[in-house]
Amino acid sequence: MGVFRYDSDLMLGIGRVADLAWLNILCFICSIPVFTFGAAVTAKYYVGMKLERGETVGVTKTFFHAFKVNFLEDLKATLILFCIYAFFGADWFLIIRSNASGMQTIFTVMLGIFSVMVLLITFCIFPMIARFQMTTFDSFRNALVFGVVHFPRVALGILMSVAPLVISIWYYKWAWLIWLFIATFALYYNSKFFVKSFDKLEERTFGPKEPEIEDPDYVLEDRVEDEIEAKTEAKTEAKTEAKIEAKTEAKIEAKIEDKYELNNSEDSEELENADEIDDVSKDNLEETSEETSEDASEDSSEDNSEESE
Repeated sequence: MGVFRYDSDLMLGIGRVADLAWLNILCFICSIPVFTFGAAVTAKYYVGMKLERGETVGVTKTFFHAFKVNFLEDLKATLILFCIYAFFGADWFLIIRSNASGMQTIFTVMLGIFSVMVLLITFCIFPMIARFQMTTFDSFRNALVFGVVHFPRVALGILMSVAPLVISIWYYKWAWLIWLFIATFALYYNSKFFVKSFDKLEERTFGPKEPEIEDPDYVLEDRVEDEIEAKTEAKTEAKTEAKIEAKTEAKIEAKIEDKYELNNSEDSEELENADEIDDVSKDNLEETSEETSEDASEDSSEDNSEESE
């Protein structure tokens, strides 16, 4: 059936889901040392955005390539974020332990705003490093601006990233499955969002993209490869059709021979029955002829006797 072909929409969708799930698993494994968290997330979004743009890539190979290329930049951003989180964590601890007052409320609101800004930076900085080349300071500044401009979509992405951790507290037996399902959907949603937003950002900054000029040598090679593939496909189809036709003809011939043999056997039986009937009829005719001859002789003898008298 066409639905189960390797190039059908169903099989392509299943393949995409499997790739995204495997990306989340690779990101989790590579984030275990903690300081490699940024590099793992950057590599995950690097591959996820390539898949969203329709590029055919080897997921594992491309992931570790991006992990290696962006490692130093991600390490700097990760260490800075760890320091910021430590600072804000200490502030929240002091505010919670201290007595409530009017000034403390103001500090709490300000700290809450700054904490939200840090979350926006954390969510947006690593996809931006995966897409653009910039300094560490520019990465933090642009991530903050991008997160504020696209606040509703970014807030939804953060919620989907945090939701599996919260849900797993109540359903800890299925925590890994819940995390994998929601993280796969979140990666698909976020990759699509970042690709669309980054494309618009590039068009506003650098203007619309110019159509790519293809190298004639590569175009010729592609055409030759396409022709070779078409010829091989035509040969395979012709071979399969010839095999199918030969099998069907052999089956038809076998059926015809069986029917012919059956008809011959029936005809031979009918001929035998007809011969038997002929034999019986001949015997009957001989008997009747003998009887008629005897009757005729008797009649003639009687007539002769009457004449003599």
